[in-house]
Amino acid sequence: MENLRKQNPINPLTEVLKTLCETVPPGSSLCVGVSGGLDSMVLLHALIPLSAQFPFRLCAVHINHQLHPEAAQWQQLVEDACAAWKIPCSTHRVSVDRKDPDGLEAAARRARYAVFGAMDADFIVLAHHQDDQAETLLTQLLRGAGLPGLSAMPTDRPFAVFQARPQLLRPLLNCSRKALTAYAQNQGLRWVDDSSNQDVAHVRNYLRHALSPVLDLRFPAWRATLARSAHHFADAQTLLNERAEEDFSACGQTEGLRVADVLTLGPPRAANLLRWWLKGQGAPACHSEQLAQWLMQSAAPADRMPELAWGGWTLNRFEGLWQLRRSLDKHWTPLELECWPTQDLIIPQAGVLHQKAVHGQGVLQTVLQEGNIRVQRRQGGERLRPHADRPSRSLRNLLQEAHLPPWYRAALPLVFKGDTLICVPGVAVDVAFQAGSGEAGLELYWQPPQGPSPQA
Repeated sequence: MENLRKQNPINPLTEVLKTLCETVPPGSSLCVGVSGGLDSMVLLHALIPLSAQFPFRLCAVHINHQLHPEAAQWQQLVEDACAAWKIPCSTHRVSVDRKDPDGLEAAARRARYAVFGAMDADFIVLAHHQDDQAETLLTQLLRGAGLPGLSAMPTDRPFAVFQARPQLLRPLLNCSRKALTAYAQNQGLRWVDDSSNQDVAHVRNYLRHALSPVLDLRFPAWRATLARSAHHFADAQTLLNERAEEDFSACGQTEGLRVADVLTLGPPRAANLLRWWLKGQGAPACHSEQLAQWLMQSAAPADRMPELAWGGWTLNRFEGLWQLRRSLDKHWTPLELECWPTQDLIIPQAGVLHQKAVHGQGVLQTVLQEGNIRVQRRQGGERLRPHADRPSRSLRNLLQEAHLPPWYRAALPLVFKGDTLICVPGVAVDVAFQAGSGEAGLELYWQPPQGPSPQA
């Protein structure tokens, strides 16, 4: 055992080569996130000789968060190194809110990843290593995270939900920081040391400077051991994801999850399916307590309409389905229009009112073009007469008959001429304002912010 501990640390170049062989198709474009620190400088340097061998196109990106007094010097060091190594490099300055409720580190990460996600590359390559992986797992354990959190950082994954490229690649996760340091010193690399890494007020720094030396005394291989555990957790999560996919095929559909079918699975499988589905829709994770409470509420009588809101998203039960959506602003400001736009109408905080030119149906175009149009949400008591041979109908009944969920009804933009309701987009047009045979009309339908219309 002692001999194993004295083996030379893993060569970062070997690990990079291994990951590239397994992950990167020939001809791909790789963009390395380079902070100027030791880890990212080693990664970029190790990739240079490989870029012609595989081959792939290599470039670098540096994010200047403007948080450190020496940020400009760090940027200059990266630019100089890339120029010397003949690597294309783009630099981006971002603004980070120091008072962000999620913390400065999370705010900086969001700003950084927003730039990464917009890069024209097949892969964003980051220099997270074995020590980072072990610290991530420890942090997640102390937070009481579930398997997704304990799986820590994967070697490769989609950068974002519904985004085909770039992919996120971390080829150094099996390399220790000690190995990276040896490589950098052997190659004579220059790098910067961030003094904020010494501030033990940050959880990671505390683990690194206060806890790590203690663990080193008794468990010298603890970093590799914890990184291996993270891999085991990731394998277990993969199996749970596969089970969730199977359960979705039995319980899900395009519009959502069938509540009755999900509840027959039992709480553990139902919660697993729900977590998997929420992540697939791009929603942030829920706490286990929230999911448990939601499962209880979903067993309530059919006339109840439970709702779970978190992180800018809302989960509803409607007509036997769990339906997920972005949370909407139900109190957006009405629009007064003297001239109807020739293109789709963008409503701040309330999405887009799409229009389609038609003949013999929809809202008569001349009515809209005459002006005196107001677009606003429902106030209560509105009525509309869709058919000449029938009396007017309450808006409430029309929306219920259209099987629109309550959240959609509450935020749906209505079109008025003066004080008269003339159109409920996607539902009905008042007979007095409908385009007749041969007349030019507009069909209107609403798309909520960041989500499709139920009519689409």
